[in-house]
Amino acid sequence: MKNGLVIVCRREEAIRRLPELCSEAGFQVKEHRLALVKPNICGMYHPSMGLLSSVMHYLEPYASEIVVGETESMMHTPRDQFERLGVMDVLEPHRGKAKALDLSESRRIRVPVPNPHALAELELPEMVLKSDVLVNLPKVGTHSTTRLTNALKNLFGLLPQKRKYSMYHPLGMDEVIADISQLVKTDLNVVDAEEKVIVGTNALHVDIAACRLVNLDPLEVRHLRLVSEDQGEELEETVRKLQIVEI
Repeated sequence: MKNGLVIVCRREEAIRRLPELCSEAGFQVKEHRLALVKPNICGMYHPSMGLLSSVMHYLEPYASEIVVGETESMMHTPRDQFERLGVMDVLEPHRGKAKALDLSESRRIRVPVPNPHALAELELPEMVLKSDVLVNLPKVGTHSTTRLTNALKNLFGLLPQKRKYSMYHPLGMDEVIADISQLVKTDLNVVDAEEKVIVGTNALHVDIAACRLVNLDPLEVRHLRLVSEDQGEELEETVRKLQIVEI
């Protein structure tokens, strides 16, 4: 795997200069049909609406359609959360091009996992697999089961089942997250880390950077190790080679 690069900066700087920061992190936006933005809306850690707004303004000139998508959880429904957290207000200036969708209600496709850790196949919303650009918008936090919840863990929220946690927890959450990461590839990750923002194209890399901000050792987070190995490299080597540029 080639050397990775992530950008870390103050949140105000990220909101003001997001296109430039994305370019520095290696993301080159082009004209495309469908952009899917996945914020953590139905989980416990919700990203800044200012960051979501900045992402929307960045994508709009290039996308024919932008979908802010989320699936239901045991705690919340996407529709309620879109209203309560202000997502609909963020989308209002982009009316006609952008919409918020409950991906639990969209058509589902079963996809085989190439190198299964817990599951031979996964059921995913069709829109996830058909999107031209996938932007991951998590907020970093700690988690009792997986230690870290951030970019890779946010992809668990694309599984369409309401009771996903009780379904998959007995199989090993770290293993399930690693299975998902084989099938769902993010193009851009914009991480809300309170006063800071992390920008990168590889979800594993931004999770490694996020560990430093919440005082975790990335080498002790099992799903980071599994994902790194699935990408062809021991986690120790990925951590060593990763370039974290703080602006």
